[in-house]
Amino acid sequence: MQRRLFFLFMMLSLIPAAAILAVNWQISQQHLGFLDSPGLRESLESSLDLARGELKRQRDLTSDEMDHLVDVWPGVNNPLPIPNRPAVLVLIQNNRILQSVGDFDSSMERSILDLVESQHRTPMRIEGQQQDWMAVAVDLAHSQLVLARPLDPQLTHRLDTISQGSARIRQMRLYYGALLRGRTLATLSGLGLAVLILSLLLSRYLARRIAGPISALATATRKVAEGNLDYRVDVEAPDEMGQLVRAFNRMTDDLRTGKEDLIQAERVAAWRGVARRLAHEIKNPLTPITLAMHRISKRVEDPAIIDSVQTVLEETENLKRLADEFSHYARLPAPQPEFVDLGELLRSVVELYAEDDRLEVVWESAVGSPVGYIPESAPVRVDSGQIRQALANLVKNAVAAIDGAGRITLRMGSDGDIVILEIADSGPGLPDPCEQVFEPYFTTKATGTGLGLPISRKIVEDHRGSLTAANQPGNGAVFRLTLPRSKQTKTGEQT
Repeated sequence: MQRRLFFLFMMLSLIPAAAILAVNWQISQQHLGFLDSPGLRESLESSLDLARGELKRQRDLTSDEMDHLVDVWPGVNNPLPIPNRPAVLVLIQNNRILQSVGDFDSSMERSILDLVESQHRTPMRIEGQQQDWMAVAVDLAHSQLVLARPLDPQLTHRLDTISQGSARIRQMRLYYGALLRGRTLATLSGLGLAVLILSLLLSRYLARRIAGPISALATATRKVAEGNLDYRVDVEAPDEMGQLVRAFNRMTDDLRTGKEDLIQAERVAAWRGVARRLAHEIKNPLTPITLAMHRISKRVEDPAIIDSVQTVLEETENLKRLADEFSHYARLPAPQPEFVDLGELLRSVVELYAEDDRLEVVWESAVGSPVGYIPESAPVRVDSGQIRQALANLVKNAVAAIDGAGRITLRMGSDGDIVILEIADSGPGLPDPCEQVFEPYFTTKATGTGLGLPISRKIVEDHRGSLTAANQPGNGAVFRLTLPRSKQTKTGEQT
C-alpha cells in the first residue's frame, strides 16, 4: 500500500507540472511565431515610419518658422516678432526669460530652460502641463531664442501608443527568443527538477505517514478477527489518523472487557440455572422424609432407632440449608436500601463470627493506622440484611482460612465518594488465580458449598460496588470491598 500511495502522490505531482510545462511551451511557440510573423513586422514598421514622418514634418515646420522669425526680427533690443498662432516665442539671457510672445504657460518655463541648457539645437519634443510642444532654440549674441509650436493631442497620444507598443513587442521577442534558445528553458528545467525531487520526497513522507498506520490497523484488524483481543496498535500517527489508532485500541479494550463480562455473565447464569434445579430437586423429597422420621420417632422406643432417626433429621436439615443456599444464589431478592453505618455493621458481624480466643482482630485504616483503630463513620445507603450477609461470608471465610492462632485485619477508609473496606487473614492464601474463588461451587473447604463468595460479590455489585480478592505479600488473603459513600442530613434525608 505504501508503494501504491507513493506512486499515486508522485503522479499527482508530475502530471499537472508536465501539463503546465507543455502548455507554456506551446503558448511560447505560438507567441514567438506571432511576434515573428511578416504581417506584424510590416505593420509595426509602417506605424513607426508614419510616426517618424510626422515627427520629422513637425520638426521641419518648426525649423522653417524659426528661420523666418530670425530673419524678420531686427535684434535683441527690439520687441519679439509675432509667431504663427498659437506658437510661443521666448528670449532667454543668462538663464532668465527676458521676453515672451504667445500663450506662454508658466508650466513650460522649466522645460524651455532645460532645452537651452542642453544646448540641443535641433527641434525636439517637450512636455507641457496641458499638451506637448515641438521646440527649437537658436543662439544669438549673449542670448537664446526659443520657438515652441503645440502638437495635436491626438497625434501625441498615437505617437506614444506606437512607441510603447513597439518597445513592448521588442521586449516580448527578446524574452521568448531567450526562452526558446535555451537559457530560460534551462533555468526552468532546473527548477522543475528541484520541484520533482521535492515532490518525490514529500510523496514518500506522506505515503509513510498515511500507509504506516493504515497497514498497522489492517494487521490489527486481522488479529482481532482471529480472536486476539489483546493485540494493540503501537504506532505514532498525527491528527485524525492518531485518533483512529487510539479509538481502535479503545475498541479492542472494550471488546475484551465485554467478552470477559459476557463469559462471566453466561457462567453465572448457567450456575444459577443449575442451583435453581438442584434446590428444587433437593427440597421435593425433604418434606415427606422429615414427616416420616417424626412419625417413626413417636412410635418407637428403641434408643438405637431414635438415634438413627435423629441423625436422618439432622442430615435432612443440612440438605434443607444447602437447598436454601442454592435458591438464594439462583435469585437474590431486590435490595431494600436504607442508611447504614458500614463501620458499625462490620463491628457487629465481627463480634458475632470472629469471637475466638485463638484469633487476634486488628482494626486499621486503609492507609495504615495503629493497632486498636476504631473506624470512622462510613455512611452508605444499602440493604442492611444483604450487606450483613456479604460481610458475614467474608468474615467467616477469613476465620475458616486460619488453622490455629492467627490474625484478622480489618481496614477501613475512603477515596472521594467511595468507602473502602478490606478484610485480611493470616491464612495460607488463595489459589492462583484468585478470582476463581468467586466462581459458583468453587471451594477449598471440605464442608463448603462454594456459594458464599459468589453470593457476596453479587450482593455488592447490586449495590453499585465491587468485591475483589488477592494474596498479601508474605501470607494470607485480603478481600477488598468498595461501596458508594452517602451523606445524611440532620433530618435523615439522603444526599
